[in-house]
Amino acid sequence: MRIFVVFLLLLIAPLPVLASPQPENSWQQTYDKLRAEDTRLAFEYLQSHVNRLAPGSERIYVGATLARTAISLREGQSLTSSIVYSNNINDEILQHIVAALLFAHENIYSQTMAEFKQAISKAYTLEEPAVIATVELFYINVKISLANYVQLNHHIKEVERNVQLMNDLFWGVNSLHNVKALNANFNGDHALAIEMYQQAIANTVHEANKAPYYNNLALTYLDLGNFSDATKYLKKSLKLREQQNNQFKIALTMLNLGIVANRANQHQDALTWLDKAYQLYVEFNNSYRKAYTLVQKAKVYTKLKQTTKATNAIEQALSLISVTDNINLITDIRIHAAENMLTLGKVDAAIEQAMIAHDLALSVNDKSHLIQSLELLSDLTAKLGNYEQAYQFNTKLLMEKEQLNAQKSMQAMIALESELEVTAQQLENVRLEKSNNLQQQQISRLEERQRYQAVIIVFSLILLFLSLRGYNKHKYRAQHDNLTGALNRGAFVGRVTRFGNPTLGKKHALMLFDLDHFKQVNDAYGHPTGDLVLIQTAELVRNFFPQTALFARFGGEEFMVFIPNVTDDEIFELANQFRERLSTHDITTETREKMTVTASFSTLTYQNHLSNLDKIYSKLDVALYDAKNRGRNCVVKA
Repeated sequence: MRIFVVFLLLLIAPLPVLASPQPENSWQQTYDKLRAEDTRLAFEYLQSHVNRLAPGSERIYVGATLARTAISLREGQSLTSSIVYSNNINDEILQHIVAALLFAHENIYSQTMAEFKQAISKAYTLEEPAVIATVELFYINVKISLANYVQLNHHIKEVERNVQLMNDLFWGVNSLHNVKALNANFNGDHALAIEMYQQAIANTVHEANKAPYYNNLALTYLDLGNFSDATKYLKKSLKLREQQNNQFKIALTMLNLGIVANRANQHQDALTWLDKAYQLYVEFNNSYRKAYTLVQKAKVYTKLKQTTKATNAIEQALSLISVTDNINLITDIRIHAAENMLTLGKVDAAIEQAMIAHDLALSVNDKSHLIQSLELLSDLTAKLGNYEQAYQFNTKLLMEKEQLNAQKSMQAMIALESELEVTAQQLENVRLEKSNNLQQQQISRLEERQRYQAVIIVFSLILLFLSLRGYNKHKYRAQHDNLTGALNRGAFVGRVTRFGNPTLGKKHALMLFDLDHFKQVNDAYGHPTGDLVLIQTAELVRNFFPQTALFARFGGEEFMVFIPNVTDDEIFELANQFRERLSTHDITTETREKMTVTASFSTLTYQNHLSNLDKIYSKLDVALYDAKNRGRNCVVKA
């Protein structure tokens, strides 16, 4: 029944609506036409067009599109001469995005994120909706390309919110349809994903430009087990990409065809496609894609019972990913490796890979991969007869799943209640206008809609009451971190943004801190000790700061504290005092050893009511990055 309730709520929750799409600019029409003919023609057009535009949101979008096109043609080095930058802050943002795209192509994760953090911080400083929407849109695309879906819903909503404030939408509406569809598919909402892809296909004028949507639609059908339609749409995509002469995208489509063929038990076809994709990735010298392709080949070899070839492919893949610092991609490959080793009967080796994946997912708060790794570890330890450990992993797994489901249920319920409030307001607005026959009809329709929604809410509440008797426990888990008891990010942001203005002569303050070298603690002392460090750090925060403070775990070893009604000097002094307290606090490991940890801090104060935490968080994040670069264990003002 719980699943039914969640499904019902998600089914009737309103879909966010974009502002009505404006006619696309002439540059977009020209670019789309040329891209349909040949990617290089589109690239040359963007090269000639970008420097004609004044610094601003449209130039950022065109310049970033040029960078992505150049990378797909292996022309990344040409970008240094293609774009002439000024000292304008909009051009600084464009420079950061171009650098981030180049780093992302090389799978250099930390530098990719560092460049985007700079771009996002500067975009929010400008407070121009078009700039913010453009930067966030490219950030979303890069996160997806790096298999990082963490906090993606938040960034998509930021794009939608800022699009609503824009006068003219100078990029095609498909840009957002595609990322929303990819995110929906990742979250298991295949119906929404298919709907969004079909909208994107219908909106696309030139047939050749439908290739990415055919490719992604095929992956949705793959998730649904419809291998026939998946193959059909991938072959359509491949044909179009060959017409466009886009080798990087051709390789991606061939890789996907290999995955589908293997799932459909067409093993020789799978190896043929995967071999072709691998050769192209060798030409591109793309370590991650080579590794991912090798893991897929290992899966085929395993099905064919060619264990030596499967083992060699996995070992070769694992050696390749050591050269990248992209945690999400590495986690993905480690999970695939663990699954394949289990199939080969190498349970100990599978546990080792699954444990690495678990720790990596935990470090970046990647719920999807964390749940996958816990499922694997529970099964694997049970196979070895270690039922106590299997039970512990299964308990953690259930907690993670319950927390995720509770959050989704509450979000759907809130969305439905909000829709009812909107309908009520619409009804009141109509009643206030001068009555006539047409308006009376509109009133009747709205009243009927309101009654219908009221019935749905009552019915949903009854079902929720019957199936979720432990509501308070779920609510607590939906708002708090399981390990430390601190607020989670969403609950913290909600409470901080509801806080009123500070008292006269005071400010509200935020303090962000991140434990230094935490991975080394896990490696040296083990994960139980790592958990103990996080728990005791949280306890120190609760005991040190005033009761009016709010405290959250933002992910991994990163924490945020809100302190109301202080001065700049007071918060800086408080942060330093806590830094010293933490660095001298003895933590006893499971082996009775004593150890200490340090952390890097950033602080920021503000006076006006805070309606959105993103801009301030970006500033704090940049300052925290600065604190790390200064040698750690210090406080930096944002």
